[in-house]
Amino acid sequence: MGKIGNIERLNIRQSMHRRSIAVLLAGLLVAPGAIAAEPAAVPPADLEKQVLEIIQRHPEVVYNALRAYQSQAVRAQRRAEWQRQLENPVKVDLQGAPTLGPADAALTLVEFSDFQCPYCSRAQSTVKALLEKYKGRIRLVYLHLPLPVHSQAKAAALAAFAAGEQGKFFAYHDRLFALGEQLVPESFEQIARELNLDVARFNRDRESPQALARLEADLAQARRLELDATPSFVLNGIVLKGALPIEEFEEAIKLLQSKSG
Repeated sequence: MGKIGNIERLNIRQSMHRRSIAVLLAGLLVAPGAIAAEPAAVPPADLEKQVLEIIQRHPEVVYNALRAYQSQAVRAQRRAEWQRQLENPVKVDLQGAPTLGPADAALTLVEFSDFQCPYCSRAQSTVKALLEKYKGRIRLVYLHLPLPVHSQAKAAALAAFAAGEQGKFFAYHDRLFALGEQLVPESFEQIARELNLDVARFNRDRESPQALARLEADLAQARRLELDATPSFVLNGIVLKGALPIEEFEEAIKLLQSKSG
């Protein structure tokens, strides 16, 4: 009797589980663009059967539907955080940091990045597109966030600082990102020569206390802001994490503009 009861309970649980999946997928498949605020009604038996047949024949539909749901949830969470940051903007100390663009620009995009990070490299096309589209209205500020997992990231940050001492930070920055994961210790002097830097001075500067102090100051800011992944951006006090598409930045800009009136 006990064994039969357990089997019956198991069958009931499995049936309820299948029905729950069917309800979720029916909602996602019928209206993928709308995540209902209230739970959807249980679909009729024939619809449930159709959904379960789809699962069996096309399991990728489940994967894609759940990814779409997760993506929408992440976007909603991100926008809620932006709204909070509009009222209490994230503050970053920009003193002494390399800057590209007018000092009085309406938009300031602060990038916390790692020269050996593939995602940071991927994000450069988006950054350049923003600088071009909002030319004269945006400035880029670069802060170092080399991750321990990348063997040449710290050395690259110090080398970029040294290039900046000769007015070539962003030119050097571009060469570093072009090499990315292919960076080796010999790359730093090679790039310095290609940019016609004073190599002796470059080597002194990248080993100087000032270079290390710049790096430690940037890392301290990242820790204070709880930024532990690259790339991370702060746009006029709004945080954007990851190699996001340009549309995400433009949406944040629209939000900022709506607040400023």
